[in-house]
Amino acid sequence: MDWQNWFFDWESAKTESQQSRKPILLQFHRDTCSGCRKLYVTTYLAETVQQELYQWFVPVRLDILKDRQVRRLYSAQWTPSFYFVDHRERLYYQLPGYLNELDFRLLMRLGLASVLMPGGKYDQAISILEDHWDNFKENPQAASLLFRKGMAIYLKTRDNLQFRNIMQQIQENYPQSPQARQWPWIEGGFSKNSQ
Repeated sequence: MDWQNWFFDWESAKTESQQSRKPILLQFHRDTCSGCRKLYVTTYLAETVQQELYQWFVPVRLDILKDRQVRRLYSAQWTPSFYFVDHRERLYYQLPGYLNELDFRLLMRLGLASVLMPGGKYDQAISILEDHWDNFKENPQAASLLFRKGMAIYLKTRDNLQFRNIMQQIQENYPQSPQARQWPWIEGGFSKNSQ
């Protein structure tokens, strides 16, 4: 694994994030972590992972046992675990556990969209969530991408019908997903003005 584009110091990563305006992707590591070792010899070696990771994020890897101050800041307990934060250390999304290439790429999209949306960057978030959709539509977490996309579209347009259409897609294509159970409307009570 080539670590030349990674940071191993929290303060340096924050400085780079401030300068580049990219969010931080923080990964907690432990020397005896099997999931970490597998991540380094599989997932991180994938060209698509490297391309997206370095384009979108300031990647930093910290030791969960040694970097206690940052670990406490995010209540980190597991390795590997991934935290999407901005240069002010605000957390927007996190997930613990080993991820293969496709799952990691999906996670990066969810994390980046989560950072972009509170700043009103809905078009960027939608674009990221739609990027390479064909690769993800069979993934068990695909409903998460669609739901987040629906959120971004609604927040941008306030168009209830577009959000409802995305929720219908989720129910049809991913009926067993938690997102399919998040149907917010009372049947028979939907109107253009209801959310």
